[in-house]
Amino acid sequence: MKRRKNTRLPYYDYTSQGAYFITIVTHLRAPLFGYIENSILIPSSIGLTAKQEWFAISSRIPGVKLDAFVLMPNHLHGIIWLTDETVFTLAKIMALYKAGVSRICQQSLWQRNFYERIIRDERELYFARQYIEQNPLRWELDSYYSAG
Repeated sequence: MKRRKNTRLPYYDYTSQGAYFITIVTHLRAPLFGYIENSILIPSSIGLTAKQEWFAISSRIPGVKLDAFVLMPNHLHGIIWLTDETVFTLAKIMALYKAGVSRICQQSLWQRNFYERIIRDERELYFARQYIEQNPLRWELDSYYSAG
């Protein structure tokens, strides 16, 4: 089996305070979360669960604050803030989220791993929020787009 490239910075502490832009994709980019109609996601029951569980992260894991979020048919984007109270790494938080949604839905939903970008300043935060907000408007141009 081909080993995937590790996308994490080798010596970065992923419990460090700050904001992180997250992208998580469904297995084989399957449109499990619903479909886009008039630039709005019409969620499936799996999509509703994924969204509900995302917003529950901050109440379940100390030191995690949530920011902008969007659920798309086959992926999601969100901004997570880690505070000085954070006890888990970003990878552990994402693993707990993905496992929880899969457990509730009683099926494996996700591609392995996730994409993260460390948000370094207010400008990057602004553009990440804007990207998230506008993502449904650009669905057919999205690299994760699938007509099915």
